[in-house]
Amino acid sequence: MTMAKNDITVFRTHVLLLLGILVISIAAGGCKSDNSAIQGIKYKKVNNVYGTIKIAGSTTMGNLVSLWCKGFSDIYHNTNCIVESFGSRKAPQDLEEGKIDIGTMSELMSSKDRQDFKNIYGYEPVDIKVAIDMIAVLVNIENPINCMTIDELDGVYSNTYLCQRSTDITTWGDLNQVGEWKNTPIKVYGKTPASGTYDVFRKIALCNGDYKNSITKLASSRDIVDFVSRDASSIGYSGVGLLTSGVKAVNIGKSRHNCYPPKSEFALSKQYPFTRNLYLYPRENPSKSMKTLTKEFLKYILSKDGQEAVLKAGLTTLPASILKEERKKIAD
Repeated sequence: MTMAKNDITVFRTHVLLLLGILVISIAAGGCKSDNSAIQGIKYKKVNNVYGTIKIAGSTTMGNLVSLWCKGFSDIYHNTNCIVESFGSRKAPQDLEEGKIDIGTMSELMSSKDRQDFKNIYGYEPVDIKVAIDMIAVLVNIENPINCMTIDELDGVYSNTYLCQRSTDITTWGDLNQVGEWKNTPIKVYGKTPASGTYDVFRKIALCNGDYKNSITKLASSRDIVDFVSRDASSIGYSGVGLLTSGVKAVNIGKSRHNCYPPKSEFALSKQYPFTRNLYLYPRENPSKSMKTLTKEFLKYILSKDGQEAVLKAGLTTLPASILKEERKKIAD
């Protein structure tokens, strides 16, 4: 059957129109997907912002803080940051001694540190949620294991075995790996006690038990990632944003039938067990005497611009409702 010339023209027009609609739909869908993860309002520049911000604390947050500092200095050219990352436990001490403007922590400040802070400054420290992180259990990329339970992690890392069904685990064969892996000893890496990650991992993976003395403890999460990437028999843990091509994250769950990867959707649903908030603690009182520089830096972090940096760092952005509540803490 042949088509008249006018029919062919109409047919082509319809096809092109449909293709155009399809392309627009795909583009719109892509934009929606990209923007849905980034909450908050666009940061608005103000006048008279200059100076240096001193920040110290969490090693997990080191890269993220650097991204925030870069983005902020791109807006305010007369500002810069001095950043140190010696672990979350160091932040309260530096705040109390007046050495820093902002402390970074991968866990909430302890009640003792809160009281010590209040005794010095006369007001309670303010914890500001800034991002959601997941602690990744990582193995070498060559390791075939894909899922581990909390009980199994307790067996690998603990000498107290407080989790429900945990027993001592020393080889990959104890984790049902076969062939050359069966009799291979597990080389275990972990954080030093100064790290907030050390505490969070102990509470969840060890059910508040004690670490084995045989664990190689490192201060830097990046060092753990590096060692595991070069040792096929090893296991470690770090913030998920620090993983490299030489390692892979193991899915974690309460049972092997409910193992979840460290992805944003499972962090927000709380199905991934090693999910935590990341915090900033300003030394100044946000409701009274905070410097313009510090206040604007915090506003930037809680804006859409600051949350874009959270995504770049491989972390999960805060939901809009939480961002709104955190912004209230530094409102004028």
